[in-house]
Order: sequence, then structure tokens, then C-alpha cells
Amino acid sequence: MELSTTKRNYLPRHPLKFKRGTVWRIFGILILLLFLSGSEFLYGTNKGHQLRRMVVGTVISSQHPQYVKYLGFLLPQSVIKELNQAMLHPPVKQSSVTPVITKEKKDSTGKKESIRVDTINTANFTAKVMVIPDPTTVHLIGTRYSDKGQPLSDLIKENNGVAGINGGGFYDPKGNGSGAQPKGIVIINGKVINSQHGYKVPQLVGAFLRNGEFITGNYSVNQLQNLGVRDAVSFGPQLIVNGQSQVTSNVDAAWGWAPRTAIGQAKNGSIVMIITDGRYYWNKTHRGATMSDMVHLFEKYNVSNAIAMDGGGSTTMIKDGVLQLKPATHTSVGMRYLPNAWVVIPH
Repeated sequence: MELSTTKRNYLPRHPLKFKRGTVWRIFGILILLLFLSGSEFLYGTNKGHQLRRMVVGTVISSQHPQYVKYLGFLLPQSVIKELNQAMLHPPVKQSSVTPVITKEKKDSTGKKESIRVDTINTANFTAKVMVIPDPTTVHLIGTRYSDKGQPLSDLIKENNGVAGINGGGFYDPKGNGSGAQPKGIVIINGKVINSQHGYKVPQLVGAFLRNGEFITGNYSVNQLQNLGVRDAVSFGPQLIVNGQSQVTSNVDAAWGWAPRTAIGQAKNGSIVMIITDGRYYWNKTHRGATMSDMVHLFEKYNVSNAIAMDGGGSTTMIKDGVLQLKPATHTSVGMRYLPNAWVVIPH
């Protein structure tokens, strides 16, 4: 499969339609699963209540929250409002700023450790876990266009990278997936690319200092610049901060199940990037991962700080020119057009 392209044919992101819409298809499958589970289980047990919360959260986080109004038979509006607030305003904690270990890492044979991708299969999703031993090789790269994004393959190739994942979110009011206008704070190589609320208003970010340390928390542009941040991008929620999970039951339910992308740093300094499939898009048995699923995956790699990036159809990982999972989207290049991405660029 040829990943690099100069052709820019944007295909619609399948807005909601009863006959063809991706979200309605997912919604229909979830509702069918609910009814197959039985009303006594759904409305008479704690597990059934949590299942209903997860279904509503999946729709809330699908970029079509206006359709949540049809889900009143699953949850009271007060609970739906609570979940919506948990997604928009999750609890935030500042990660500690401490020296990171950047010395050369070697494997059991004495050879320099190289980038690797592990595969973890579960009943509900497949995860790809990329481990980058040298954190100073990870950079945020932005699209070179002012009015449209670029596929991850181009962002990697044009910057002499070898691997990467998608980064932050973007505004997409027409649903065409062009990746034009990023959301929140975006800093690339010390330069402020985007700051929709000015330089003084804190926003949740994941960021790299120049020594390769990864931090996360609520920071303003001014604060990030004072810390000497090299790259930063807004998204969330936080998954792990200072070794502790930040995903509450409300946050977990508010985000539901979906393809996921996240980035974090292990205690030894290595960067860990994780993606999963989901939404029954290519594998008809894979509903996707929850935010707590992502926490458990990071914990397997001794990650001390981690934060979610844009998921859903944006979720993409490439290593050595190979797509690690098929993205849950349809475009002319088989992946979404992105405003920015985390790219591994060797020294």
C-alpha cells in the first residue's frame, strides 16, 4: 500500500444518516446489544446501569452529541448532563517536572535498543504499543498547509521521520475531515502555532521539554514557554499522572468505547505510544477501548505520565511506512488528514 500522497481528495466523514451513516450504524449495534442483554439486567443491576452509561458516553464522544437527546430512555437527562461535563471538564492534575533518563538504552545482548511495536489482542479491541527508547527523538509536526491537514504518512516522510501517531483534535463543522484548524494550544519547536484563548488561559496539554521529559497538566502558553517547552498540544483526558490513574468512573463512561490514541512516558524515560481499533469499523467484534483500558495498557509499560490524543477516525500509527492498524475512516489515502502528529525523527 502506498502511504505517501500529494493528492488531496477529501471524502466526507459520513455524517449521520439512518441508511449509511457510520455513527448510526454503531448506535444501532449498541442499542441492539442493550436489548439483547435484557431489560431486567439493564435497569435492575449495577452492571446494566454502567453499560447504559457507556453507550450514552460513546455517542457523546462521537462528535455528534446532538443525538444524545434521543437517549433519554437509557438515562435521565441529569445523568447525561453529568457525563457530558465529565468529558468537557475532566479532573486535571499537574505532573511533576523532574530530570528524565535519556542515556542510551541497551537490550539483553548489549545492543542499542530500537523502536518496537507490540501487539495486544483483547475481545473488544486490538492495541498497538510503540516504545521509543530515546524521548528526544519525538517531535510534534504540523501540516504545512494553512487550510488543510496532511495524512500521517506525509507528516512522517516530509520530516525524515520513521514512525508516529496522530496528535491533537481539530474543528470540523462540515464533517469533511480536512484537518484544517487545530483546537487548543499547539506549540511546535518552541513556536506557538495555535492558542485560541490567548497566552494566559491554562488548557490541558501534553508537552515535551527540550531534554525529552514529557509533562501534562493545565498550562497557559506563557507558563509553557517559561518551562522551556519544545512541543505541546491540547487534548485529553489525562490517563496517568505521577504514576496514578486519573480516569474516574464518570470520565470512563463519558468517553465510552472507541478507537483510541494516547502518548506517555515510562519511568525509564522511554516514550510509549498506544493506539487501538474500534467502533466495529473493520473488525465487526471490536467495539473499541475505554479510557480505563488505556490506563491498564500503559501500566504494563511502567508509564508515569500519559494523556489521550484525538481518537476515533483520527487514530493512526505508522512505523517504517507501515500502517499498524487500519484507521476507522474512509479517505483517498486510507487515513484521516491531520493538523499535527507526534513523529519520531532519529538524530
